[in-house]
Amino acid sequence: MEPRDRRFLSDDHIYRDLALCLGLLAISGPILSSLSASSRIDAYLFAAFLVFALFQITRRATNRAIGLVLGIAAVAGEIANAATTDSPALNAGPVVATGLFMGFVVWQVLADVLTGSRGSSERVFGSIAVYFLLGVLFAHVHAFVALVDRDAYALSSGLAAELTSSDAGRAIDIFTYFSFVTMSTLGYGDLTPVSAVARALAWIQAVLGQLYLAVTVAALVGIHISEKRR
Repeated sequence: MEPRDRRFLSDDHIYRDLALCLGLLAISGPILSSLSASSRIDAYLFAAFLVFALFQITRRATNRAIGLVLGIAAVAGEIANAATTDSPALNAGPVVATGLFMGFVVWQVLADVLTGSRGSSERVFGSIAVYFLLGVLFAHVHAFVALVDRDAYALSSGLAAELTSSDAGRAIDIFTYFSFVTMSTLGYGDLTPVSAVARALAWIQAVLGQLYLAVTVAALVGIHISEKRR
């Protein structure tokens, strides 16, 4: 039997690595930020994740040029937000650039998971990665809406003070929190959509998140279990 092409050996667990990286980012970001007394470390960590995602997604020739353009713009924006001391709480450039790149990554991974020829376990990891990526994507959409309309969301006094005094990295943290609380239909009530656009985004994300878990992830897990039994 001929040896496998080494170019594709590292692709075997691309989505497992992506899911683990997202999990580590979610855990380590807030911890390191609180220990360093600076929210900018979150922006640097997220920029590092974007570099990792860009490297993984552009390994193959499919839409490589689009991925490079969107990914480089997103990484540059996040680094600029982290490095600039007078950056506003929400910066339109990085928010839009990162949102577009996240949308591209979600599309690429989901298309590969649903129609590709990867093993069932890797497809499960890919579906988990997409769930987390959707949360990050919606976080940037919510942030953009808040940038366009400052009254789109009603914040508790604590979050409002945090958002007013924070830099761009911390503001994205707040909307990332809101995004995943919405997608999991948890709803603490400390950040509430007020405008028509914000309310529509919230219910669309909540329904999409639940359907995705119940249909896509559950189906892929079922396929994986079935293959293991055989």
